Amino acid sequence: MTTRKSSRRSSSPVRDSGFSTPSLDRALAVLRCLGGASGGLTLSEIAERLGLSVNFVYRVTQSLVAHGYVVRDAEKRFSIGVQMLALCQPVVDDVPLAEAALPAMRWLSEQTGEAAHLGIISGHEGIVLERVIGKALIKFYVERGTRFPLHTSGPGKVMLAFMPEAERDAVIAGMKFERFQPWTISNRKDFLKCLDEARKKGWAVDAGEHLEGHHCLGAPILGADGNAIASLWISGPSQRLSEERLAKLAPVVKKAGAIASTALNPAHAKA
Repeated sequence: MTTRKSSRRSSSPVRDSGFSTPSLDRALAVLRCLGGASGGLTLSEIAERLGLSVNFVYRVTQSLVAHGYVVRDAEKRFSIGVQMLALCQPVVDDVPLAEAALPAMRWLSEQTGEAAHLGIISGHEGIVLERVIGKALIKFYVERGTRFPLHTSGPGKVMLAFMPEAERDAVIAGMKFERFQPWTISNRKDFLKCLDEARKKGWAVDAGEHLEGHHCLGAPILGADGNAIASLWISGPSQRLSEERLAKLAPVVKKAGAIASTALNPAHAKA
């Protein structure tokens, strides 16, 4: 078990709004704290990071869980819930992203047999908004709210590849390029070359660059301006999604991205 040092206590400080709402300020601090923790946090970890009492954090998290903004797993770790994700997802012409993309995700999962995921860029990471579980006997999927590195993932690469240059550079400037595997891209120069290739192809892969044995293939969901709003991708074990099969499935994933793009921007669909 990893021991967390008390020096992380002030990593997500409570901000005083100046409007005499301390309880609300602290509750929002709890949400911010959980939003930056990819593996979730326990009550004591939240309290330690924010400098709050465990009793107060308990009351806040119970309320947030009741409203669906936070979820608690079997190990009593809290993380951002579906209701919170629904608030932060893009909306185009009053249509939420997940609602528009879900038919394309279901089609993609049916065509490939694998789990289909939907995600966006949040800060300098990606975050999973929705998923459709595949039909394979051994299922391989990522839960909603999971954060993932952009430089190692198919969806991260393809979203950055179809992002305006200034916006892309701002995101990349804050990325850490952590080397998870010997073959992980770990510098900006090589990553930019990878993004150029992803833009030309219209898709990108993660061939075990984050977790060895885990592969994924992503394509962008584009707005009317041709820039990436989000990404759709399939994910599975390398035994099922070999690099050769990923290349064969690329047109299917690209089509799913196009279907979702059209659903989100029907007025701009190509004839």
